[in-house]
Amino acid sequence: MSFLYLFDVLDFDKNGHVCGSKSFDENHAKANFLYLLSKYNQSFLKDEKMAVPDFFKKDLNDVLSDVEKGGDFSKAEKKVLENCLKSVQSVAKSVKNEKDLIAKLNEKVVVKDKEFASDFKNLENNKHLEYVLTFISGQIFERASLATGKDFENDKKAKSNLFKDIIRYNSLVNTADKVKDNKLSFEEVQKIVG
Repeated sequence: MSFLYLFDVLDFDKNGHVCGSKSFDENHAKANFLYLLSKYNQSFLKDEKMAVPDFFKKDLNDVLSDVEKGGDFSKAEKKVLENCLKSVQSVAKSVKNEKDLIAKLNEKVVVKDKEFASDFKNLENNKHLEYVLTFISGQIFERASLATGKDFENDKKAKSNLFKDIIRYNSLVNTADKVKDNKLSFEEVQKIVG
């Protein structure tokens, strides 16, 4: 199963269902899960060079707010998924719980990072790639850890950046694991990032 670190914005119980974390009660954690799901979808939309549907610009905040207040999580999850890409919906249908959904989506994230693109240009071998991935993921980890210590709930841009960094961090660590296990080479990563 894919590596996942969620910076305490949500957690999963022993059955893989969303539950509260140290920092967030169960309702807020569920809303955070839905927001994370929308950010994974946004990442795939960006890869496909597709526009973000109006639902995510206009209605998502109302859905999240309702869940935070104790609204029906299953109904909200269904509504969010209905507005996601077919590929995301397909993954959702193939899993048993929310943890598996995030793990499977994380497996599909392609490491394309403009912020760090130059770090991938002069790779010499897989060990060098592992080092670069570890270095970059460390920077993102530090930035995301600092962001979770702030009241990001009232700052939409900070919240968006934090959740994007959560996805970036998990995908980088996952990619580093694939490189370490010789499932991905530095040449393949250079082509992807290219």
